[in-house]
Amino acid sequence: MLVLALGRCLRRCLVTAGLSLCRSGVYRISSSAAFRKDDASPVLKHAPMKFSAASVVELAPRTMQPYLRLMRVDKPAGTWLLYWPCTWSIALATPPGVLPSIYLLALFGAGSFFMRAAGCIINDIFDKKYDMKVERTRLRPLCSGELTNMDAIKLLSGLLSMSLLILLQLNWLSVAIGASSLLLAVAYPFAKRYTYWPQFVLGSSFCLFSICAHSAYASTSNAL
Repeated sequence: MLVLALGRCLRRCLVTAGLSLCRSGVYRISSSAAFRKDDASPVLKHAPMKFSAASVVELAPRTMQPYLRLMRVDKPAGTWLLYWPCTWSIALATPPGVLPSIYLLALFGAGSFFMRAAGCIINDIFDKKYDMKVERTRLRPLCSGELTNMDAIKLLSGLLSMSLLILLQLNWLSVAIGASSLLLAVAYPFAKRYTYWPQFVLGSSFCLFSICAHSAYASTSNAL
């Protein structure tokens, strides 16, 4: 009798807490159980990231935030997609037993950031009319009116100047390959409109960077 009484008491406590006991002996949470936000276990809560690319934009001065979002600073995946093939290309070009050139890795890291940001601005300028009609893109700085086309062109000029400065540190073959990737970046918005192969055009511009990194190693290794 005591065991039965304890069992009934335990069952009532579980029901009150929003749990029910299955026949298999596994407790499950009742769908009708009401939980407050602050009642959740600390283990179940997702702790906010202390540092992220999005937080960099949020912590920046308000006047700079539209420019950073136009450059996609808060979404760095594209920069990594551009940079990682370059690192592998430099590593594969390096002789066995020798560490990859930190100088080249740094150059292509900065170049990947500037060129990817420039490509995003080129895309937003040409696609502004279409982006305003798409839910996913209608809040971009050019579409929302936070920035004008002239603001974007000025920023683009600065990014391309920095990219050119980096390219001029390499041999002329690498300069030519890097310049051709810019032509593909300009062609990408039009490829989306008039062809079925826009991702092929975009992917080709990304691939050219890895080729550029491989060709750049020859002149740098000779100079060192």
